[in-house]
Amino acid sequence: MTRQFYKALGDAQCFLWDFDGCFADTERLHFFAYQKAFAAVGHEIREAEYYPSFTHLGDGTRREIVTYGLDIDEQDIARGKAEAYLELIRSGPVQCFSETLALVRIMHQRGAKVAIASNSSEDEIRTVLSTAGFPVAELDLIVGKTAGLRKKPAPDIFLHALERLGVSAQRAIVLEDSNRGLEAAAAAGCAALWIRTPYNQGLETSQPHLRALSHHELLQQLESIP
Repeated sequence: MTRQFYKALGDAQCFLWDFDGCFADTERLHFFAYQKAFAAVGHEIREAEYYPSFTHLGDGTRREIVTYGLDIDEQDIARGKAEAYLELIRSGPVQCFSETLALVRIMHQRGAKVAIASNSSEDEIRTVLSTAGFPVAELDLIVGKTAGLRKKPAPDIFLHALERLGVSAQRAIVLEDSNRGLEAAAAAGCAALWIRTPYNQGLETSQPHLRALSHHELLQQLESIP
């Protein structure tokens, strides 16, 4: 596994980043937005249950409705959440993980392309990057949710990004923080790294991945490759 890991890092022609909770430290903002949307219809969501359900597995609103027998419209929650989240990311504070820029730059130094491939909309991604002060010019491509592309765990967003970058799945590495993202990477035929953060500690996945490691650990590994 160690040889496979270092060979994959060294041979990668592009790195595809998930955005929320992986590139940008926005997961709590998503929680606050969902919290406000559910509160508007008289239901309280618990943060301890949010990350395993909404973030790690996906389809959290439907799961919340079924689990608690709620008589509410899923689309009402989606609209309320989107409005609340946009307000939060416009006002800040919003930040990327502290190692993100250094990781992007060392990936480029190694001759790889770097892209964001996310279920979030491109407008939301660019708003977060702008508010956080991240230099967007450092990225080769941003792909968000797009009409005609299925959301993760389907592979569409990754495959679309690879097509636009002109890179094969076999020469790409996906960086993900969730089970559904790792599932999408596997379906796209990409190797994947499971990025560990305070939000996914204690969670498990059966999806294939080269290694689970923090942003800091990944930076150390990239710096150690000749």
